[in-house]
Amino acid sequence: MKFTIITLILVLSFLKTEVQSFSEEHYQYDKVYKTMLGYYNRGLYHKAVEYPDSLIGNKYVNGSTNYFIARVYALANEFDNTLFYLEKAVKKGITKKQIGRMYDLDAFRESNMNIIYELNYDKWHQEYENGKNDFELDSVYIKEIQKIQDEYSKNLTIRRADGDEIIEVKDSLRFYHTTKRLDSLSFSVMIELMLEKGFPTYKTVGKSFYTYTRYLRYNMPDDYDVNCADWKKIKAMIFAEIEKGTIYPFYYAAIEDYIRLKKKNPQLYGTMNYIHKSSIDYSNGVEFENPEELNIRRRTVGLCSIQLEMWSKARELPLSLKEINFK
Repeated sequence: MKFTIITLILVLSFLKTEVQSFSEEHYQYDKVYKTMLGYYNRGLYHKAVEYPDSLIGNKYVNGSTNYFIARVYALANEFDNTLFYLEKAVKKGITKKQIGRMYDLDAFRESNMNIIYELNYDKWHQEYENGKNDFELDSVYIKEIQKIQDEYSKNLTIRRADGDEIIEVKDSLRFYHTTKRLDSLSFSVMIELMLEKGFPTYKTVGKSFYTYTRYLRYNMPDDYDVNCADWKKIKAMIFAEIEKGTIYPFYYAAIEDYIRLKKKNPQLYGTMNYIHKSSIDYSNGVEFENPEELNIRRRTVGLCSIQLEMWSKARELPLSLKEINFK
């Protein structure tokens, strides 16, 4: 069905005020963050550090955001601001191990400010640990998600090296068919689990949320019927969480784009605007539904313009967007 501006306005008219507010706040976040990222990728750190103040008070600023800002300030040799944002990052969960292996902070580590960081890290980290007690995690749900993940890994040949899982592939064809079968099984079990226990969020299952959401998005079988009763219930759960602000406003948009991409249909939101497979870049094979209205749709789910998105990663627009006059 053609996605028109009129349809978009009708949809928006039924959205709750909170959803529009979340989308707009994330749009402002995404716009500023991607601008900083674009300058960072070009080595223009003095330009990137002009933007952090624009994110003050934005609910979508997390530990990773503050960590990134700290790194940018370090590269701009503004070590007092590096320390300021490192403190924020640690208090939101960034660890000493992560900080210790980041080369962006090499100059900071040689400065006097690093002494203050070393003296205070444990205190800042403890504040993060104390804050975790505010979440009432569902241990049963977490164990069920872990069980699905363990079952998936057990059915592949896995070995560990320095803590990382490495899949040993002895027969590429057999491996492909095995993973497709396991993807389908894990997806089905996840759906059953969610129908029984509700949609999990970070506040209910912690880091297991990332495992769950990866399976939900990427393990969907090619022939799965998104019009079936189960998926309609799942979709309703997702939109209910979006309305509460517990997940990103573009959460379902990313799933929708992935479903369309697998079926070789044009994307709606451009959440998968470039695709890599081996050494081949399939950027120019990506198509978009009514591309002149793409940025309007992106903003409704809290995403910056496609031009800024691609610029932030120092990439060219796909050919399918090159001549588009965006609205």
